[in-house]
Amino acid sequence: MNNTIRLLIGCVLAAFAVAAISFGMARHGNDLSAPFNLILLVIGIGIYFLPTMLAIYRNCHATSWIAIINLLFGWTILGWFASIGWAASGKVETFPPTIAAPPGNPITGH
Repeated sequence: MNNTIRLLIGCVLAAFAVAAISFGMARHGNDLSAPFNLILLVIGIGIYFLPTMLAIYRNCHATSWIAIINLLFGWTILGWFASIGWAASGKVETFPPTIAAPPGNPITGH
């Protein structure tokens, strides 16, 4: 959960940085809509690749296939829902349990 919060804060800071740079580069009144359009584009791309990000976050076995389906067929509503459904319900890779080190004798004097 901690990494998710860091990622969210990083994305928000990057969005503000892009907006600030774009506002600074605007020379005419018509150019002031450019940051808003850029932010909408970034949000749209984030929503488009949400199934791929979910598969990476869940560490699914079929992450590469989900990403391919999302990339090629995500523009259709059916392809996007299929890939997000697969990412949400796909099998998750599990790691073998870690074995704790046996307790040793403590070092005296410390």
